[in-house]
Amino acid sequence: MKRAVLTAALAIGLMQPSMQAFAQTVADQCFAIGDIAGQVASWRLHKKTKAQALDQARKYYKDASDRQAVDAVIDRVYSGAAMTPDQASMVFTQECAQQKKKPASAQ
Repeated sequence: MKRAVLTAALAIGLMQPSMQAFAQTVADQCFAIGDIAGQVASWRLHKKTKAQALDQARKYYKDASDRQAVDAVIDRVYSGAAMTPDQASMVFTQECAQQKKKPASAQ
């Protein structure tokens, strides 16, 4: 049984590089937005300024839609009441998921 599982896992792993790759941006991924919000909340709790957070984000996020999403997270985290990283992650992930559930005409 273990050998069959290992063989299947290896086959899947070897197939992945040959599959057509496509770019996904941070803005498309609710879990990524939540992770970023948690990191930004951590920066705020550790006394990093909003300007420092924006500079840090610009180093790592080059895609225009990613930067727009990350900048919006930074603006919101720094403009509201302080949150723990876990709180920020949960709030932003939940809101993103709710936005994705809305029909296109409602957005």
